[in-house]
Amino acid sequence: MGSHCETLIPLCWSQPCYNNATCEDHADNYTCHCWPGYAGSRCEEDIAECRSSPCLSGGRCVERSWAGLYGLVPGLPPAFRYDRAEGYVCRCPPGFAGTHCDEDVNECYTNPCQNGGICENFPGNYTCHCPPADKEGIFYGGWNCTEVLHGCTDHQCQNNGICIPHLKNGQHGFSCICPPGYTGIHCETITTFSFQGNSFLFLKHPQTHKKDFFYNINLRFQTVQPTAFLFHRGEKNTFAKLELLNGYLHLSVQVNNQPQALLHIPHNVSDGEWHSVEVTLARAVILNLLDSSCVESCLNKTSAKIDNESVIFAFQSTFLGSLPVGNSNPLQNTFNTHSAPSFVGCLQDIEIDLNVITPENVSSGSSLNVRTGCAKKDWCDPHPCQNRGRCINLWLSYHCDCYRPYTGPDCAAEYIPGRFGSEDSSGYAAFPVGSTQKENFIISMFVRTRKPSGLLVALRNSTYLYIRVYLEGGKLTMLALNSMKLLGKHSVNDGNFYLITLKIEPNKMELFQSSHYLGFISTPALTIQSKDILYIGGLPDSKETDRNGRYFKGCIQDVRVNNQPLEFFPITNPPNSLINRMLINVTQGCTGDNLCKSNPCHNGGVCYSIWDDFTCTCPPNTVGKACEEVKWCELGPCPHEAQCQLVHQGFECLANAVFSGRSSAIFYRSNRKISRDLTNIVFGFRTRDTDVILLYAEREPEFVIISIHNSKLLFQLQSGNSFYRLTLASSVPVSDGKWHRVMVSMVEPLSQSSRWHMDIDNKRDTATSTAAAGSLNFLREETDIYVADKAFDSLDGLRGCMSTIEISGIYLSYFENADIPTKKPQEEQFIKISANPAITGCLEVDFCSSDPCMHGGICEDFYTSYRCVCPDGWTGTYCEVNIDECSSNPCIHGNCTDGIASYECSCEPGYTGENCEEDIDDCHGHQCVNGATCVDGINGYSCLCAANFTGRFCRYRRLPYTVCGNEERNLTCFNYGNCTDLGGELSCACLPGFVGERCEKDIDECSSDPCLNGGLCQNLLNKFHCLCDVNFAGDRCEIDVSDLSFFLAAELMSSVLAAVGALALLALLSLAAALSALASKRATQGTYSPSRQEKEGSRVEMWNLVQPPPMERLI
Repeated sequence: MGSHCETLIPLCWSQPCYNNATCEDHADNYTCHCWPGYAGSRCEEDIAECRSSPCLSGGRCVERSWAGLYGLVPGLPPAFRYDRAEGYVCRCPPGFAGTHCDEDVNECYTNPCQNGGICENFPGNYTCHCPPADKEGIFYGGWNCTEVLHGCTDHQCQNNGICIPHLKNGQHGFSCICPPGYTGIHCETITTFSFQGNSFLFLKHPQTHKKDFFYNINLRFQTVQPTAFLFHRGEKNTFAKLELLNGYLHLSVQVNNQPQALLHIPHNVSDGEWHSVEVTLARAVILNLLDSSCVESCLNKTSAKIDNESVIFAFQSTFLGSLPVGNSNPLQNTFNTHSAPSFVGCLQDIEIDLNVITPENVSSGSSLNVRTGCAKKDWCDPHPCQNRGRCINLWLSYHCDCYRPYTGPDCAAEYIPGRFGSEDSSGYAAFPVGSTQKENFIISMFVRTRKPSGLLVALRNSTYLYIRVYLEGGKLTMLALNSMKLLGKHSVNDGNFYLITLKIEPNKMELFQSSHYLGFISTPALTIQSKDILYIGGLPDSKETDRNGRYFKGCIQDVRVNNQPLEFFPITNPPNSLINRMLINVTQGCTGDNLCKSNPCHNGGVCYSIWDDFTCTCPPNTVGKACEEVKWCELGPCPHEAQCQLVHQGFECLANAVFSGRSSAIFYRSNRKISRDLTNIVFGFRTRDTDVILLYAEREPEFVIISIHNSKLLFQLQSGNSFYRLTLASSVPVSDGKWHRVMVSMVEPLSQSSRWHMDIDNKRDTATSTAAAGSLNFLREETDIYVADKAFDSLDGLRGCMSTIEISGIYLSYFENADIPTKKPQEEQFIKISANPAITGCLEVDFCSSDPCMHGGICEDFYTSYRCVCPDGWTGTYCEVNIDECSSNPCIHGNCTDGIASYECSCEPGYTGENCEEDIDDCHGHQCVNGATCVDGINGYSCLCAANFTGRFCRYRRLPYTVCGNEERNLTCFNYGNCTDLGGELSCACLPGFVGERCEKDIDECSSDPCLNGGLCQNLLNKFHCLCDVNFAGDRCEIDVSDLSFFLAAELMSSVLAAVGALALLALLSLAAALSALASKRATQGTYSPSRQEKEGSRVEMWNLVQPPPMERLI
């Protein structure tokens, strides 16, 4: 530019750059620097960031460079700026968030669903699943389950259909959920069919050409038949058939006579309950049991080579219940195939290829014996089966499954038992096996007996017995030819019925007792021939019967061979196979023998007959099956110190005897009625003797001696034909004062001569002889048996205790017949001959062995008692009591502390000595003055002052006193009291500070506690004085002076600051003088002041002054 165009105009002067870009000049050009979001040489191009559609989920893309939208579109700043114009903002539709609207907002987070509704979130939305009716039966619906549904208020659902209200397009309505057996909008249509036997239902389906090969049958059924026909879809050569076989569902599929599938489900469905089943034929064949009770193996499937063209025509017809047969119906005579029996029961909810079958779908003439509904009757109500029989409902009738031994249609009949051995007769029954019997046998029967032996069952061929079952010791026993014997574990001879079962197989036999398996035995190959004979209860030959358990006595009932009954006495006419049975002494019924005819009850017992047995009602104090045993011990026949012991046919009185060692031996003799063999001796003893005889008996040349030698027990015997002495000795000492139990017996008691065995303390110490000797039968004669010595007048007998000695069950009693109020009834006895009585009551245990004495006491055992010799200081039964040496109050002036065999006195003040009996002389070093006499007291002394002195130590002169009156009647007034005589009435006028009839009492001015702040009060004559703490002053210690010096010092500092020169110094000196005087005054009034104590000491000793008697005591 310029007049001569000499000035260069900058190219940027014309602002060539758009969108607020920065222009930069060059020599012959310029450059535009664009803000982000713009492009082009002059930044004229707005980069389209939304062109790539970055916003997802239907979000709207807004570029930041669109200045006209600022302030209008949420998400953009309030004002447009070029430096922020790059990029875009996504405006997301409801339900989405994120930079690119790629985040699904969880609308369920705010819990929009009310009234228990369950929220399900979807992209950009949510759905509320409203719950069923609440506790009050109210349904909720609407978008958020907030609206009460009332479509069921007047619903039309029939047959117990469940009404479900709904809300559609703002309109309230309802739908019906039908129970099984009904369908239709209002459940008004029945879908149940009843099949009464020999009935079928035929359905024809229209031909359809399906693109997808799929055939389906659903149905529910109810029956008790274990085997029955359900449906057959197809024709003769191509079909799908569903049947019940033994209670299980079986599906068979056949195409062009070629089996394609055979499936079953092992779940019993013949129980009279409803069951649902689904059959599907497609690329696979599926059989599915839909019961909720079926938890496993409920579905079975298999692949099949079936094409649609092969079955499309055949599957146009379906038969339910059975296949028609015969010529009476046009539909019949169509099939000749074998099938299960006709279905008896009910079918419902039949659905074929998704089409529900109702009575309206069944054309006329397409059914036989089929009724609408389910005609089911419970034939088992009310319990037609008797005797606990189990009723089985057969839909059209019932069947009774009877418990043995009952039979008949209603289990009312009972197989008649056979009675064997009535009145001890010998009998048996025989049945031919017959040609109808099988190789494997099961023989069972009920057996009742009280005998321990008897033949039950035997099988015999033409040559020998090869199987036997009999009783041995009351237990079942089984034996076969050339086999081991099997013996049962439990007895069956208690008079009850037991079911016995014998299973016979070719190579083994098994035996059962009721439900208990007793075992088996291996046998050689058994072949049961038709001519073999089954014997029950015995055999024709009595000797052979005795070898095989003897004749059976009891009852046998309900004999069965392979479940075929063999009746002794048939209820109805017997079959031909039982006509040839043989009964020998077998009677009808099961009556027992009357055993009371022989009067078996003793001692007045009353007999009652029970089956093949008797029972006795015994009188009091008798026991035993036949009242043969008397309860002697319940009669209290023994002295109180003895224990009654029942023996055969009687009793004995047992006790422990004490022997003193001086003429205390006792001897016995047999009553000559003892018949049993005497083969053992049993007794107990306790002693500390080391050499003594316990038992001695001699009848030359036989003798028996039991003694203690060198503290060892010694047994010596010579008896029978032996001339040698048999000796047994213990290995351990027995003289320890403890009880020892001894048994000496023959090793072989049934032999005339045997070795002998000695057992001490239950096999703690044993010994067995090597030589043999005879029994003790020589004691049955007139042989004296000495106990505790060998002569009753010996002075060296046993000192200790002996229990009652038992010789082969016969006791040597310490009591004579005169000591026992009831005569002993038993026949065999040893009689006490010696007149000296036995002393009973020996302690059962050696109490001293447990060291019962405490604190060093020494135990002394007297066998009948014991005592503890206690050390000094102890007493009591066990020396457990500490003797209280203080109980005699030995401490005269002190407290006693008990010790062990001693005591200690704690003396009161003023006393000393072992028993505090000495009064301490307190006048030693006394302080009495002015001629006073010291008088000793208890833990102190007093001064007896001279006439003119008083005080504790008589240091003070006594105040004057006055006397008035005459010799006959006078009065002394102390402490300057003025004695007056007014008309013959004598009285004292006391000075201030004194009271009393004679002015003898000094008033205690300190009694009112006049001193404050812990001050100590001194009682003076007619006044008091307070000794103050260091922080207090005043007559009564009422002035607190603890901070006075600080206060005055502060005041002084204030004065110094206000004053000038000499005046300030003078004031300070004056203050110091005042402080010094005040401190001096306070020191003489403190609790502790040596100067004052020194100055006023004489007055201090007079604080307790002036008691009228001249003598004062020191307390």
